[in-house]
Amino acid sequence: MSISEEGRAASLPLIAGSLALDFANTSSGRGGERHLDHLRGGADIVVWACHAGLIDEQAGERLRQKIAAGDEGFAGFLQDAVSLREAIHRIASAVAGRRQPGEADLALLAARCSAALAKATIEMGVEGARWRWPAEPLAETILGPIALSAVGLLRDSDPARLKQCPGEHCGWVFFDMTKNRSRRWCEMSVCGNRAKAKAHYRRSKSQAVEVVAAAP
Repeated sequence: MSISEEGRAASLPLIAGSLALDFANTSSGRGGERHLDHLRGGADIVVWACHAGLIDEQAGERLRQKIAAGDEGFAGFLQDAVSLREAIHRIASAVAGRRQPGEADLALLAARCSAALAKATIEMGVEGARWRWPAEPLAETILGPIALSAVGLLRDSDPARLKQCPGEHCGWVFFDMTKNRSRRWCEMSVCGNRAKAKAHYRRSKSQAVEVVAAAP
């Protein structure tokens, strides 16, 4: 983790096409020297949840107050959130690479869903049934929908559309919603352009070497 950069929980691009995958992407530069975790405390998780539209600002403020006051219900909030995030990322990375996800990660995801649903009720609306979380926000208010989003993605979506950006030290995961499954990068303007620039540099360097070698 780079200690010279601040987290961007409130401004991270939401480009994954899934709540769970966007949450998995709250860590940048995986595998590189500039690895940056944008979730450094419970408040960062709340900030991201508001940014992602998971909760509104009113609920976010109540959650931040609970965290600041040392509410025992949030004692392990950061650890639980990061554990869930890393499990989702490993599962998504495995599926994208046509590998079987680890049993421990699937078990953690199932346990998080079970813990969340124990606090939820079912509400019928004009669009059908939906989960309803307690009016007083809890840790499960954030982590529950994320875990359920991951399960829904794995259960109902085409696994061939779940991909991982091949950008150097990126690792972000996303659901490819293009008609012909042609999406390759997390963001073309970021990893795509970097890859193009590096390829151009390599070609230019190779051509320069060839010119020098051909000189009398």
